[in-house]
Amino acid sequence: MSLTDKINITLCILSFILAAISVVTVVCTLKQNNKMIRNSTRPYVVAMAQVTNFQNPAFYLVIKNYGNTGAIIKSLKSSIDLSQYSYAEGIKPFDNIANTFIAPGQTIICNLDCIKMSRQNLKCFDISVEYKDEIETFSEVYPINYEAYTKNIQTRASTKDKELKIISYTLQDLVEKQF
Repeated sequence: MSLTDKINITLCILSFILAAISVVTVVCTLKQNNKMIRNSTRPYVVAMAQVTNFQNPAFYLVIKNYGNTGAIIKSLKSSIDLSQYSYAEGIKPFDNIANTFIAPGQTIICNLDCIKMSRQNLKCFDISVEYKDEIETFSEVYPINYEAYTKNIQTRASTKDKELKIISYTLQDLVEKQF
């Protein structure tokens, strides 16, 4: 074998190795891009709490889809019995939410009895949400720290008449929610 043949064989081997490395790099990049696109377009259904104070404090459990794709809620479970804190006897909040479509940006809320929750010295609980889109099923657990929402001080400007006070509180609450 001549020196030219050896050089040609070596160059062929190096070309093959370089081509293989390029193919592997392209495949890895495509997989990473696919994952990034998937994460940016998937639904993100979140369970959280919110407190309002119009005339009296009110505690809400909120389910919201922050994603860019709609989702179907398969199940919603709580580490506490939500029926204990329902305003309507015999109705358990979110008990019938399975198979509900939630669009991007859509919110589903339920008001819970914060007086009952405070009397039972409730500190925190978990909400588990299982939901799916056309491709995948997701399961998330969200801790709800009840005390963090209810043991914060909110001051209100006072007004002379009760009706004006309610309007004033409502407007202040709306401004606070925009922070």
